Amino acid sequence: AGHIRLPRYARGKWGQVVRDHGLFALQDTDETGRRGGDFRQHVYTVRFSAQVLWGSQGGERDSVFVDLWEGYLEPV
Repeated sequence: AGHIRLPRYARGKWGQVVRDHGLFALQDTDETGRRGGDFRQHVYTVRFSAQVLWGSQGGERDSVFVDLWEGYLEPV
């Protein structure tokens, strides 16, 4: 529900965090209505295997890298 910057094709998929870019002010309003200036989160680059995203149609050696806010990630 609502606008997020997590691509639909990556939602609920397993990926590997490959870089922590540090803390940044969240640009969107979060679920409690606070604005980004007082709500800081880490931004991570996450690597997704193309086969995890698209099954057998994904290239065996291909990957997609997506920069994501910490709040979009779930620990495994």
